Amino acid sequence: RVEFDSWFSDYQTRLDSESRTLHDRCRQMRQVNPKYILRNYLAQNAIEQAREGDFSEVTRMVKILQHPFENQPEFEQYADHPPDWARHLDLSCSS
Repeated sequence: RVEFDSWFSDYQTRLDSESRTLHDRCRQMRQVNPKYILRNYLAQNAIEQAREGDFSEVTRMVKILQHPFENQPEFEQYADHPPDWARHLDLSCSS
């Protein structure tokens, strides 16, 4: 916690010295940080459904990931934190 507080204090000082507004900073961050990414658990869900012959989740993921920087309110749940069960997914380099 001490290290974070120190970092955050330095960060706040730097922000105070900038001429950009909070709105401008947020807009710029949204242009380079995607809101939607292919998280492991989302891919796992799509794979499991596809194995059963249902490719609707694969299709949905392709649609979402074609515009990862744009706000897509109908897919808001795809930007959420992973569920508890997904925290223990093991992956290899070949995944």
